[in-house]
Amino acid sequence: MSKILSYKNNRNSIVLSVSLIVSIIITNSFIVFSPDENSRSYFSNLTSTITVGIPMVIAFVMVFRYKRSIKKQEDKLQVYPEHDRVIPGFYDNNKMHLSICIFLVLWFVAHIIWTFQYQQSSNIAIQDVFWFIGYGFFGYFLYSLYYHFFRKEFEPFVLILIAIIIVVILVFIIDVIVSTLRLVSSQTIDISVIFVTIAYPILDAIMVFPAILIFWAARRLSSKRLSYTPEQKKEVNKEVDEVSSLAPVSSIWILLLSISMILNVIGDTGFAYSTAYGPDTVQNDVWIWDIFYNSSGLCLAAALLGYKNFFSFKRIDTMQH
Repeated sequence: MSKILSYKNNRNSIVLSVSLIVSIIITNSFIVFSPDENSRSYFSNLTSTITVGIPMVIAFVMVFRYKRSIKKQEDKLQVYPEHDRVIPGFYDNNKMHLSICIFLVLWFVAHIIWTFQYQQSSNIAIQDVFWFIGYGFFGYFLYSLYYHFFRKEFEPFVLILIAIIIVVILVFIIDVIVSTLRLVSSQTIDISVIFVTIAYPILDAIMVFPAILIFWAARRLSSKRLSYTPEQKKEVNKEVDEVSSLAPVSSIWILLLSISMILNVIGDTGFAYSTAYGPDTVQNDVWIWDIFYNSSGLCLAAALLGYKNFFSFKRIDTMQH
């Protein structure tokens, strides 16, 4: 049974990866192969909005399905009390479910506002407010996911080391952007421009920190699952064979989430650098960074298809006790 499940999951992972790559290529081809600048700008804005709308819809659907599966397990527990060991495989946190949905709604609204503007601005605007608030909800989701499932995997030294590396890279990026702002600008720089320019790299760094830890911890926990001996599996319950075979598949959703974050960081960093050269450069270069945003949104959509697997690592704690 374990081998059959493993084969099926590997096949599904390949299908998912190929479908995602094809989707990214098709979506971005509308931008890359646009016949003129106006068409490129139109498709750039349109696709960047759609690729946020897709994960938003998927998030609502998958949260609903996850909540429904929990309800079914609770109903089973009432009818068959001896199945009480199944429930720990689920983690029901309404704040986390709500935060990921609100985050995507806010970003979708921000993209709509951005799309229907006549000209992209480097100054702070209403869409930036939605994006900033959205970061807060997404941060709550990521840090809660790390805290409830992966915080025991690392010593404090590892956390500090990763934080230092991220901060060093962030300081370098900000220094380059601010230096470019000062070099290019022939007059006093508006404080709002500086704020918007450096705010996104800072927020991205705050998001990347838990994303790296979650992915690293997920890989370690997946390895632990695969290392269980048949005797250890029997000691837990009859479903451990199935859970263990799902280990690599569980981590692939975390991988897609991490890739989405990295692509978004590249887009934000590039956009911030273009902003340093002024509104005209932003207007001309935004389509380049939208390619990364589109890819990020599609990777996030793919990751959310496996939403329930974000919480499947709860079974690890159950197995170890």
